[in-house]
Amino acid sequence: MSEVSRERFVSWFGELAAIGHSEGGWNRLAWSPLEAEARAWFSRTATSIGLEVQQDGAGSLWAVTDDADRGPWVCTGSHLDTQPDGGAYDGALGVVAALEAAASVLESGAGRRHPLAVVAFVDEEGARFRTPTFASLALTGRLNIDHVLEVMGDAPAIYGVTRDSLAQSRRQLDRVRCFYEVHVEQGRSLVDRELALGVADVLAPRQRWRVEFAGEANHAGTTAMLDRRDALLDAARFALAVDEVARARPGAVGTVGRMEISPGSTNSIPGHVAASLDVRALELETVDAMVEELRAGFPGAAFGRESHNEGARFDDRLRAQLFAAAEARGIPAGDLPSYAGHDAGILAGKRPSAMVFVRNPTGASHVATESASEGDCLAAVQVLTDAVCGELAGD
Repeated sequence: MSEVSRERFVSWFGELAAIGHSEGGWNRLAWSPLEAEARAWFSRTATSIGLEVQQDGAGSLWAVTDDADRGPWVCTGSHLDTQPDGGAYDGALGVVAALEAAASVLESGAGRRHPLAVVAFVDEEGARFRTPTFASLALTGRLNIDHVLEVMGDAPAIYGVTRDSLAQSRRQLDRVRCFYEVHVEQGRSLVDRELALGVADVLAPRQRWRVEFAGEANHAGTTAMLDRRDALLDAARFALAVDEVARARPGAVGTVGRMEISPGSTNSIPGHVAASLDVRALELETVDAMVEELRAGFPGAAFGRESHNEGARFDDRLRAQLFAAAEARGIPAGDLPSYAGHDAGILAGKRPSAMVFVRNPTGASHVATESASEGDCLAAVQVLTDAVCGELAGD
């Protein structure tokens, strides 16, 4: 069996964590010089263990073994970009885990019937341009190229990504046999269940909407209260209603995370408000019902759907591999649904995919306080390595 190296993992994780770190958190926004610095680190590290680094048409980096032309690749990895003032683990943990798994496999000399690839996807977070899972959507042919290029401008040019290269990027999917991703848990379920690892079974369906409220802008001091049509009041009531609608359904969540207020002056009554709406649940029917209840409760608001994701179910065979590896190593693991979006979830609709979540004592995500113990991280890397070894040697 391939044994992972604690020293190597800790060293690599520290090197990556040093890139983009500030007092408030980690800032490696996609298509930025700091993400580019992390990509350079990835290329150096992958090359140092004997992998060859390639870039696909969407800008993702693939570090592959020297038998890459022998057939579809057994793939593992994650992303290097972060949210603004994000955490050290989201994305980075999966990339370093994948590199350590690859290093351990190559070091052991274990036989392979398939090539191995470590991938660093670009722009998973979508923090700059609201383009989450950019690269995996491109890979699966689901990226709206005209739309993203309109909102992103020339930002992708930093990696030489063009309209033509994006259109060609879906060819990369033919090289993917399967995909594993390690990720820090985004919540406290594993802590409460005394489990070190969670093997994802599903990603929850989710919808995002833009909801607009119309009123009448006027002077904040000279307009009597009886004469006001304050759009923000309806928007505020809407935010409260979202909370109530979600709490009434076990397992559902609803969020108003952004409001755009016009005119946006302390001396003016709001005449127009645009609010974001994010709703998620384990069943698509529940998500639809939440939205319909909100629409019925606010008939004067204009609802425009911005995105719709029906969720994903992960591959039973790969999940069984991960559970078997955890059991063999004496590592406590259990099923874990995820309410967040991930590249593995996008790929799951096209290729066998699986995710391993690492216990997060704080339960925090996308902030500097997200965390995971060294022991739990190493447990995840070992389980990943054992599963990958089995897949590499299989038919």
